Amino acid sequence: MPADAPQQFRLASEIRIWPLVHAAAALLPFVALALATGNALWMKASLLAIATVIAEDKLALRPLGVAAHGLAIIAGTYLMLLAELVPAFFVISCMMLAAGVILLAARGNKLRALGNWTFIPVLILANELHGGRTVDALMRAAPAWLPYLIVALVPAVLSAYIRSRGKPATRWSNLDDFGSREPFGEDLTAMLAGVGIAAVMVVYWRMENAQWVIWGAASIVTGAVDTARAKLTNRAIGVMAGVPIGVALGRFVVPHSSMAVTLATLAVFLTLVAFQRYIVAYFFRCLFVALAIMLANQSAADAFERLTHVLAGGVIGMVCVLGVHAVASRLSR
Repeated sequence: MPADAPQQFRLASEIRIWPLVHAAAALLPFVALALATGNALWMKASLLAIATVIAEDKLALRPLGVAAHGLAIIAGTYLMLLAELVPAFFVISCMMLAAGVILLAARGNKLRALGNWTFIPVLILANELHGGRTVDALMRAAPAWLPYLIVALVPAVLSAYIRSRGKPATRWSNLDDFGSREPFGEDLTAMLAGVGIAAVMVVYWRMENAQWVIWGAASIVTGAVDTARAKLTNRAIGVMAGVPIGVALGRFVVPHSSMAVTLATLAVFLTLVAFQRYIVAYFFRCLFVALAIMLANQSAADAFERLTHVLAGGVIGMVCVLGVHAVASRLSR
């Protein structure tokens, strides 16, 4: 047996085969359309496809549940597009979306996935679709995006229909139990504070890729100080290792082409489901994000924003978690 066989086995054991196949099947039509037409909107819409597929898989959603979730993301995206034009409205909208994550989780811990996979695609899609457009340009372009976003719901709706056949009829989900309900006051306060501070920061400094800072703060609010600290550590290691490697690959190794950008973007989305451990998934996600940026515009500065923004958001989130926990502990004495 080769000396490196045990290491190969461990690496292989990180892969989640069925979720990876499921996600690839949902995304490949959008990749094919993007490559065939040269229309980048197909790849932007594919984020909505993977978000709804993940939520459908985690919560055993029925077709009506998938449709409701997808339409909520689309509505939130258009709301956020308008909110980006008014700084105070943008900050409030981010905080309300973040509050929704915690309030859903409070009704059952499995529902946190539904909140996360509404908040994340809304933030990213709004940023990607906005593209620095003026108000008039946004009003002209916005209606044309809707068909792409509606089509992006098809994979998850189809998957939900196939999985629901022969099961007792319910409206939203095939699950009978969405998990335990737990107190949410500390988490809600920390989430509102962290996302609010992050949103104010990106507005004040007019930071590009604001979603990395805002979600960086939101993702740290995990329900306990220990898990928040572990999440921050995993994200810090993943981004600090992944981004430099992605930049190096994009500059010196991978040939530049529209196909390479599209495939790197596909790889980013697949990391959302492909790995058992979060730290491994986040390392590869950051690597492919940096690679996609380098292949698209050769800007190492833009790629390294992934590193600085994620760390900044994570620190904000961690400080808010620690602060809220300290205050709550003192009040409970």
